[in-house]
Amino acid sequence: MRKVLVVDDERTTLTVIQQALKQHEYETEAFADPREALAAFRTQRFDLVLSDYYMPGMGGAEFLAAVRQHDEDCPFIFLTGNADLQIAIELVKSGADDYIVKPIVVEELVFRVNRCIEDSERRRALERIRQEHELIELEHQKLVNWRQLYASKDIRQTEQMIRQLSQAVNQAGGYLWVDLLEAELAEPQDGAYRLSVDLADMVLKAARSQKEIMEYITFIGDIDNIELEMHTHEVPALMQEIVAFCREDIEGRLAAYQRPFSVGVPRQVPHGVLKIDKVYLKRILHELLVNAIKYSPEGSRLTLSLDVRSDSRGSRLEITIQNRSRAAVARDADGQPVTGIPYDYSETVFDLFYTIDQFPTELPEEEWRTGTGLYVCRKLLKRQGGWIRSGNGTDHTGDAPAPVVRTTITLPIIQDSGS
Repeated sequence: MRKVLVVDDERTTLTVIQQALKQHEYETEAFADPREALAAFRTQRFDLVLSDYYMPGMGGAEFLAAVRQHDEDCPFIFLTGNADLQIAIELVKSGADDYIVKPIVVEELVFRVNRCIEDSERRRALERIRQEHELIELEHQKLVNWRQLYASKDIRQTEQMIRQLSQAVNQAGGYLWVDLLEAELAEPQDGAYRLSVDLADMVLKAARSQKEIMEYITFIGDIDNIELEMHTHEVPALMQEIVAFCREDIEGRLAAYQRPFSVGVPRQVPHGVLKIDKVYLKRILHELLVNAIKYSPEGSRLTLSLDVRSDSRGSRLEITIQNRSRAAVARDADGQPVTGIPYDYSETVFDLFYTIDQFPTELPEEEWRTGTGLYVCRKLLKRQGGWIRSGNGTDHTGDAPAPVVRTTITLPIIQDSGS
């Protein structure tokens, strides 16, 4: 069933729209407060957004901009009491798909909702065809066999996870203890078995290890259900706190790895706020710093840079951690050790596992192990309206150009000064 998000500060209008769409087999979520609607949009999937234009507290244009920061393609229809053509043109230019003039005519409402959703579905189908055509062209040009790479994506990831879990189990004695336990246990005396200390220790060690593995698997599968403590923070103060936390982390818990650390922040920071779980943001930053240490040469410099960027879609805070690249165990097509993120892996294995090495080295300071760190970070950031990207680059600040890996966290700023 298609799902529509409806926002209007007039309760009567909400009721009319809900009843009309329900009669045509649409599921609806209705809100009188656009901020509550935005929170729902960030955590649920909707096929279309239907929003009033004139609303107190958060106007329709601001609401549309916030929606587009999270999803550029979801169909969006404005409700307005103003039939002026110029306003309609401006709405479409700002990212709306259509507009409906109040009072609501049920037949027109249903027609426009159907049309917008069907147009969106056609666009997505055409985009899939276009992407498939590009894949075929790339194969033809022998640049990279993307189709084969994507076809093996799930296999690669599943095989690596199975190897990691199997290795962890076997390091704790595997399931040998089951056979030994069956062989050692004799007939019970007075309702109790006799068991050697060595075998009891082996059973406990194996059980603890397997319990830890199963608990971690459960955690991975339950990330979307973690309860986040979302609070509003001023951007300038949050930036200062991020810098202080990363410095303390590098100079405290991670000091033994001896990585020089430099920080870059803009001279002027515009005022604004964003809504995040600050505790989890710090845990994510710690995990990225640990991985930057793990995949950089000893003694090389780590860099933290913060910036606020703005465009037609709004403002966002960008937090970038950069490290020098070290050669991995994995090798490229020419047999040379891979440095940084391989081009043909950057959208597949590396997206789920922070390394392409079969058995990556783990540091004691890692919170999310077995190569799942970046995956966990991405899932947690997505739930807060943010995202993360990684890529190769070149550092020209030293005596000679050096390959680097940059990982950037992006968090949308939900309110600028004066709004």
